[in-house]
Amino acid sequence: MALLRAARTVWAISPVVLNRGRRQDVHVSYGAKPGATGAFCKIADNVKHQQEADSMKWSIISAVNNESVLKSCLLTSPDIQSATEVILQAGYSSAAAAYNSGIQKASTDLLVFVHQDVYLPEGWINVVQEALELLSVQDPHWGVVGVYGITASGRGAGYLYCTGLGCVVLKAFAGAIEVRSLDEVVLIFRKSSGLRFDDRLPGFHLYGTDICLESRRRGMKCYAISAFCVHNTNGYSFLPFAFWKCYWLMRRKWKAELPVAATCSNITYWCWPMIWWNGVRAANLLLGRQKRAGRVQDPSQLYRELCRDNPVRGAASDAGRYSPQCPLSDKQA
Repeated sequence: MALLRAARTVWAISPVVLNRGRRQDVHVSYGAKPGATGAFCKIADNVKHQQEADSMKWSIISAVNNESVLKSCLLTSPDIQSATEVILQAGYSSAAAAYNSGIQKASTDLLVFVHQDVYLPEGWINVVQEALELLSVQDPHWGVVGVYGITASGRGAGYLYCTGLGCVVLKAFAGAIEVRSLDEVVLIFRKSSGLRFDDRLPGFHLYGTDICLESRRRGMKCYAISAFCVHNTNGYSFLPFAFWKCYWLMRRKWKAELPVAATCSNITYWCWPMIWWNGVRAANLLLGRQKRAGRVQDPSQLYRELCRDNPVRGAASDAGRYSPQCPLSDKQA
C-alpha cells in the first residue's frame, strides 16, 4: 500500500514547476505499477520490471530539475530497467538534501547516485556488479565508488565520455583504483555504511569530494572503477558563484586536510589553483583556443557512434585495450 500511495503522488511535472523550487519526490518502484498519469509516470509505465530473483538489488537516486534532460538521458538508459527502485528527487535546494532524503526512501543497501544528464549504456550495471564483487574481496569495507576520481598523486582515474569536454576521458582499466576524491557524475555506496551527505553543503557542487573525505575519516577507502557512461552535460565558460560557495565551505570544513584534491581542481587555503584555472580559461576563450562544448540531443546515438568508431570497453576482461586519443588522457578533467 505504501508503494501504491507513493506511485499515486506521481503527476506531470513541467520544467516550469521544477524551476519554481517546489519539492516533489518521485519514487518509482518497478515492483508496483504507477497508477497516475504524467511525464515521469508514463516513462515508468514503459519500463518493465525485468529483475530476476537472484540479481543484484540496487536503487538509483537522482536530483532532478529538468524533465527533458532527464527523459533524454538517465531514463533512456537500458540498465535502469534492472534497478529495484528509481528515486527521483525534485525541488531540493541542494544535492545533499535531495540525496539524504532519497537514502531514507531506498529499500536496498546498494545506492547509485547519478546525475540526470548521464546515460548508462546497456551492460553498465553488470560491469559495476563485477567490479564491486572484486573490490569486496580486495577491500570488504570500501566506502564510496565512482566512475572518475583523483588519486593521491593527483592523477585522474576513470573512464567516461563528457560532452562538456568533447572527448573520452582516460581509458578502461582492470579492477578498482584507490582515489582521494570522486566526481559527482556517479557515486555508489552502501546504505549500511552509515555515510550521509552534509546538509550544510549548499547547491550542487563538490559533494562528491566531501563524501569521500568523510568516508576516509571513518576509515573507508574510495575507488574509481571502469564503468563507462556518457555525461551529457553543457560545459562551463566559467565556474558559477554557487561553486565558489561550496569551495569556501569545503576550505573551512576540511582546513586540516588542505590541500584537498577535487576532480575540478585542488582546494587550498589561498584558492590559487582555482584562480589560476579561471585566468587560463578566460585567456583561452578570449583567444579562441578553447570553445565551450555542449549537450547532445541523443546520448544513446552518441554512444553507438563511439562504439562504431572505437569499441568502448568497460568490463574488467577488456580493460586497457581501448586507448582513445583525448587531450585529457591521464590528466584530470
